[in-house]
Amino acid sequence: MHSMSQRAIAETFGTAALVLVGPGSVIATLTLAGKAVPAVTEADLLAISFAFGFIITALVYAIGKVSGCHINPAVTFALAATKRFPWKEVPVYWGAQFVGAIIGAFAIWGVFGQNAVTFGMGQTHFAADASSGYYVQAILAEALGTGLLLFAILGIVDSRSAGGPLAGIVIGGAVVGIILVFGPVTGASLNPARAFGPELVEAIAGGTTFWTQYLPVYLIPGLVGAAGAAFLYDFLANPRLVERPILEAVTREDTAAHAGAR
Repeated sequence: MHSMSQRAIAETFGTAALVLVGPGSVIATLTLAGKAVPAVTEADLLAISFAFGFIITALVYAIGKVSGCHINPAVTFALAATKRFPWKEVPVYWGAQFVGAIIGAFAIWGVFGQNAVTFGMGQTHFAADASSGYYVQAILAEALGTGLLLFAILGIVDSRSAGGPLAGIVIGGAVVGIILVFGPVTGASLNPARAFGPELVEAIAGGTTFWTQYLPVYLIPGLVGAAGAAFLYDFLANPRLVERPILEAVTREDTAAHAGAR
């Protein structure tokens, strides 16, 4: 097993890359749209969804064998809640993920300059004057979206599933589909760190922030939805509990090393 420092750095790097490419694609889209109305079309939403899906697919294969490629506090929380991940390591993973998200948001600012600030650093938010009814919709969207993501992850990394080597593709594809459905409601964060990083850097840059939405919509519902989906999966599939299931699903024996030892 890799050391804690290696795993923490992998989670930091992975979350930073996710934020740079995912929310960064939002800034790129808005920059290209200029004064077009609407600024983000259905085709743009599809492109943004694929940006998220592709980077997550790449990261699952790149760092999945190191840290399990959680890159999402909700994933870490759900795995710990269902005894797939040790609670004592949760603070380290969460710290790495939030730091990575902040680094990724700073990278967006560095690449796009003032446009990044003008277009909100790829924040996930909705109208500041939204009604209480819309808040309920937003909370439900984040809880369901994150829950569906966890359900897909646990299904594909289950040791009895036939698609273990395809884990990255399936997880990335699930992200694309979920964003297409819930993106118009909340921006489909599905990840408390992804929501936090751009929000903090936007505040540092002096832009508009939506902190009142973070806790009730983008943090708590994501954690609850993820854990709920994990417990539901265990109830339905009654799987063998595997510690660090994502890591095991994408890790294969190093045949080259064995061949060289002969």
